[in-house]
Amino acid sequence: MKKNDSAQVVIYAKKFEDLPIVHRVGDIIRVNRCSLRMYNGQKQFNANVYYKSSWALFSTDRLTPIGITATAGAFAYSGAKSSFTKKDGDIVNTMKKWASSFCAQNVVGDGKVTTLKAATKASTQFDCVARVIQVFDLDQYTNELKLSDGSGETFYCLALKLKFPHLRSGVAVRIRSANFDDNSTQKRVLTLQHYSNIMTFTSGSKLGANLAKVSDDRSADRAALKSGKNLRVCLSEVDKKHANLPVSTLHDLFHGSNSSQSTFRTSFYVSKVEPSNLTDACMTYDKKTKKHGASSGKGELVHRMQFLAKDVSTQFNNNVYRILLYTHEGLGSNFFGKASNLNKDAAALKKLREQVSQLTRFNSWVDAVVERRNGYFFIKDTRMIF
Repeated sequence: MKKNDSAQVVIYAKKFEDLPIVHRVGDIIRVNRCSLRMYNGQKQFNANVYYKSSWALFSTDRLTPIGITATAGAFAYSGAKSSFTKKDGDIVNTMKKWASSFCAQNVVGDGKVTTLKAATKASTQFDCVARVIQVFDLDQYTNELKLSDGSGETFYCLALKLKFPHLRSGVAVRIRSANFDDNSTQKRVLTLQHYSNIMTFTSGSKLGANLAKVSDDRSADRAALKSGKNLRVCLSEVDKKHANLPVSTLHDLFHGSNSSQSTFRTSFYVSKVEPSNLTDACMTYDKKTKKHGASSGKGELVHRMQFLAKDVSTQFNNNVYRILLYTHEGLGSNFFGKASNLNKDAAALKKLREQVSQLTRFNSWVDAVVERRNGYFFIKDTRMIF
């Protein structure tokens, strides 16, 4: 493909929902009944959906951008249905192979972008590429994205769930038409317009692989915890093997329909930790009798704690939800680290009190993997990072 072998596609519609929302760089779009013209030396295809044109989106990857298994046909299209003939299938398969190869060999989506470090000086709208470090669930309509691109800056951005349902922690994104919000004093913020877009990349994308190397700079979070500022901080991280696990709300976990699935990823804040006397948080466990005893007794020292949790989906009801940290069978053993006899180990007791204080701090959140056993949810494969 030569440098100038590209074209713009402009689609007109009377209603927003009749327009395609392209969630991923590298996917395929088919446009029917469009006209071709030259605009500033660039090929431009114009399609009028409200007149006679139509469009269809096909997934280049095995999964669609929102994580559903892709079929041979279109995963999104205008109108009531989308036609798909054998000839269409041959063309789409050829395009998928080309798109996968081209995105793997070239840094697609990197042109004319501004680094986050330079974004603070931008006076006009700009595009940027970054890695989503964390997704915070603000309310039933909005997520807050924590972004980094390796330039030394961390930014935050609000993203509507309805428009951007495909975003999750760890993915690389290209943000179209962003502004730097110079009114925010506590953190650096990007603002979006109604026409802005946030796109991920196909699984084999070279640019996506480069951004995957960007690590989370936690210095701002550490400073917020020390200074007492009420910035939103995630205190934990889950094992990498669960990185692609979708995040379930507490409402879905406790009030959703029964499922054969036993492992879930969820995010919550802790209103209280039990037992309130933290010297009782570590006990001994006898593997033969399968009974717990005092920390001074015989057996393996384990944590036995309960978190009274809430999240956005449950914050307006009167319920609290118990998330258990019982490490006698290995689940959650990395959350606080090695258990100790807290009646004798003053240093371990002091550290645990500091950790519990952070857990119950306003705007502190826990990102955790939980396993359902007999109707209860036990933390596993999760550790605190502060």
